[in-house]
Amino acid sequence: MLTLLLLTTVIWGATAWFLLLPVGKQSADDLAALIMLSAQTWVELPPETKPEFRNELLRAHQLKLQSPTFKLTQSNTIHPYLSHLLLQALEQRVGSITSIGESDEQQHDGWLWVDIPINDETIRFGFPSSRIGAKPPALFITAFITVLLLTIITALILAQRLSRPLAKLSDATTTIGKGKKHHKMLVEGPAEIATLADNFNHMASEIHELLENRTTLLAGISHDLRTPLTRLKLAMELVPEIKEGSMQSDMVADIDEMEQLLQQALELARGIEQKEPHENIDLSEMIAQLIAPYQAAGAMIVWQPTSSHFCKISPNTFGRVFTNLVENAIRYGESKPITIRLYECDENVTITISDHGPGIPEAEREAIFRPFYRLEQSRSVTTGGSGLGLAIVQQLCNAQDWKIALVDGVDDGTEARLIISKS
Repeated sequence: MLTLLLLTTVIWGATAWFLLLPVGKQSADDLAALIMLSAQTWVELPPETKPEFRNELLRAHQLKLQSPTFKLTQSNTIHPYLSHLLLQALEQRVGSITSIGESDEQQHDGWLWVDIPINDETIRFGFPSSRIGAKPPALFITAFITVLLLTIITALILAQRLSRPLAKLSDATTTIGKGKKHHKMLVEGPAEIATLADNFNHMASEIHELLENRTTLLAGISHDLRTPLTRLKLAMELVPEIKEGSMQSDMVADIDEMEQLLQQALELARGIEQKEPHENIDLSEMIAQLIAPYQAAGAMIVWQPTSSHFCKISPNTFGRVFTNLVENAIRYGESKPITIRLYECDENVTITISDHGPGIPEAEREAIFRPFYRLEQSRSVTTGGSGLGLAIVQQLCNAQDWKIALVDGVDDGTEARLIISKS
């Protein structure tokens, strides 16, 4: 843009020098010639015809002719064109210094006057400031401003043309980053942008195909493993030695844990692909329903029901996120009460789930959302867990544009903070 602006300035500078300035000089020469011709005619006319000549000058050429009866003063309102080009043209014809200015008298307001010495007398000609039709500086400034505005508008249009596909590309990369499927970008615009869009479409297609293959693979593994696991359960019921012994409950627990692991792995793969309708639900009522089974099982959950807080969300997705967070707090809360709070702030609803466990080091709070990541030092492996719960939560929150974070609790432990937009 700077190069274009400089080029435009050079072009208009050359135009002013080779076109506008010569036009201005020619206009000044024409007026100077008219004034000199009128002065010479005036001194040669007989007295009885001078009044008629004076009237004709005023009527036809907007020139007043009179004796210098008032003082001329220089004014900043006189255009440089008048004070230089016209003065220079007159002095070339007169051969002596000529003065130009305006009168302080109100009756001559808006008129410019020039004194012409000729034949041992001085003749004063007056003309309105609008008498000069050609005004090169004003024309140049107007043209320059016009071209500058056109240049800026053109630059903005070009910038928008380039930035629009880049903005679409940015949105598409955000969509891909959340694991969602996006529509193909139009391959248009400059060659570089078109090539970038085409390459991005190929990359996005390969990523989507990879995700589908991963989901299909995990679904196949889950289906294939559930069949022998079911047969193992049936066999334990049929074998007397196992049925009568304490080994049965341990084996059933192991099988249930394997099935849970398979189910969570499948949820992780399918979580972002499911299209669930949004409903306007009361979060306060839904939280009470979701924690009821845990309270019935003996979990100590501190929850004070609040007034209604309606949000337009997917109830199934919220249920999966909320129960995962609650189960995580119960599992690692060291059998201490967990506290659930719900409050509104601006256009968002915030839900906090606080436990009193050992807490999570700040350096580990991002890594804890990775699949199969476990804090061996702060989370005992004997407490169970597949390491997929928070990964599923993170994935579902990204798909719904919710925010999830783990922070230090008020007293100790960890607080899970879920922020949901009401709209």
